[in-house]
Amino acid sequence: MSSLIALGTGGAATVATFYLYVGIKGNNKIDVKPENVPYWSYAIGLLASNAGAAFQQLPSIGQQFNEAFQNNAAIGEWKPGATAAIATIAVFGLKPRAWKDGLLGAISPSLFLAAGGLWAIPGTFITGILTSFIG
Repeated sequence: MSSLIALGTGGAATVATFYLYVGIKGNNKIDVKPENVPYWSYAIGLLASNAGAAFQQLPSIGQQFNEAFQNNAAIGEWKPGATAAIATIAVFGLKPRAWKDGLLGAISPSLFLAAGGLWAIPGTFITGILTSFIG
């Protein structure tokens, strides 16, 4: 046995996405509160960065989001840490909305990794724990 729960990163990303989808609806036995959506989607984003081709669009959306700010001459100098800060403030500073928190939470791991430094610590730490459990 190579892991505690033999799902694999692609299987775990699919299971977590389905759980989040079912839980957001709120009409089922699974109920995901709006304030918990960012955490679920962040985990999905972490899993997606290690999963197969079906999930590789999530990290690329985060990279494109960051590049949109960096390549804008009107803004001036823009570093990836600023994009990560904007996404974090949007998730935790605004009223919880499943669509906003789901999207920003899922692309945040790629934003945090691009920013590096302290931003990258949660992603690398949690990725290590997740991959040891799911295989």
